[in-house]
Amino acid sequence: MYRDPNVKGCGLGEVERLLETKGGKCADIHSVYVALAKAAGVPAREIFGIRIPKGKEGDMTKAQHCWAEFYLPGYGWVVVDPADVRKAILEQKITLEQAKPLREYFFGAVDESRIAYGTGRDIVLNPPQASEPLNYFMYPYAEADGKPINEDLYGFNIGYKITFKEIK
Repeated sequence: MYRDPNVKGCGLGEVERLLETKGGKCADIHSVYVALAKAAGVPAREIFGIRIPKGKEGDMTKAQHCWAEFYLPGYGWVVVDPADVRKAILEQKITLEQAKPLREYFFGAVDESRIAYGTGRDIVLNPPQASEPLNYFMYPYAEADGKPINEDLYGFNIGYKITFKEIK
């Protein structure tokens, strides 16, 4: 698989499509990872959230990210992020072998700048939305008169902004 920078947002996480195209973003890559782990009998889940960028304040509107975890008996949930490895390979133009330190790091750890929103798919909000369940919840969602305002999963058309500021 490769990280496809042309995929909108974090992708849709459709395993079959990614297996056909071999390209996607974090939701796609992690959906395949979780599906393969579960097929092998290993409990696994996707974690949906956002990253806080470096700095003391700024815009993080498009900093959504997801990663995965698998359950190791006697240890607990182990975090993995193969999508960040693929992203580094693409952006830094390095080989899989050159990415070995990243592969080792992201198999059991992630950076401290992440905030998890939740896990799961087919999300029903509280109160329940009028539309179908959400594929996953990582982007703003809004309804008016019982109809979704979002044109798509990502909500880019509703004009939202997410900012952060360090407070001492």
